[in-house]
Parts: sequence; structure tokens; C-alpha cells
Amino acid sequence: MRPALVLALALVALAGTTTADEKTDKALKELEGTYLLVGLEGKGLKLTEDDFKKVDDAERKIVIKGDQIIAINKGKEDPAKLKIDASKSPAFIDITSTKDKKDEVNYGIYKIEKDGTLVICAIEKGDAKDRPKEFKVNEKEIIIKLQKQK
Repeated sequence: MRPALVLALALVALAGTTTADEKTDKALKELEGTYLLVGLEGKGLKLTEDDFKKVDDAERKIVIKGDQIIAINKGKEDPAKLKIDASKSPAFIDITSTKDKKDEVNYGIYKIEKDGTLVICAIEKGDAKDRPKEFKVNEKEIIIKLQKQK
């Protein structure tokens, strides 16, 4: 009888824990929605929300749905594959786009600010080992700010 009790207690304890995959699945669901690009910084460029207000909303729209992140430009969709790991701190984000039948992965980190802004700091072209560790721009990093629409 004792082993059965231990097994039952272990199962109850496990039922209350959240696995890294469950945490990531939940975070991916929370990211789903339509966003507007409101900030971009990197490679000597810094564009603010005021700069982007001069651009039509349709030209700065980003949609996250499932494991896809889709930029919409002049009514044309440019999809990329999205992969996150919410168990990391800061959370990891990888965006894989295909150009000329070749995959290009941008490794990054992300956070959601209190006002719903999704902030992504990523490298263009590089290896996972080059992934940013903090939200600041150096020579390889870019920071993208996306405001979730209601």
C-alpha cells in the first residue's frame, strides 16, 4: 500500500507544476494578435512611435498567429516561422524567414511591457550563441517594438 500512496502523492505534485513546454505554449497563445510597429533601433537608426505615426497603419502591421509571425506590407503577407522559449529569462525568440529557398534565423529575446508592447531584441544573421542577453543595441542587435491592437 505504501508504494501506491507515494506514487499518488507524486502524481498530485506533478499535476500542479507547469512544464517548460506548457509555459511556452501559454506564452505563444498570449502573443497571438495584431500589432503595429511603433519603434525600431539598431545599426545607427532610431525610429520612434512619432516617426511611425507618419506611416499608414497598413504598412506597419504585424500578425502573430500560432507559430507564424506575418509582416503585412502593401497588402502582401511576408510570413516567417516563430519559435519561443518562455522558460528562459529573458524569454528566447527565434524568427526564421526563407529567402531564395534558404532559411535565415534571427535569434533574440523578448518581453511584454505593462502597456502590451512586445519588445524584441535580436541579431540579424548569426548563431544562437550570439543571442542578445539584454535589451540594448550594440553592433549586431536591433530592437523592435510592437504595440498590440485591441
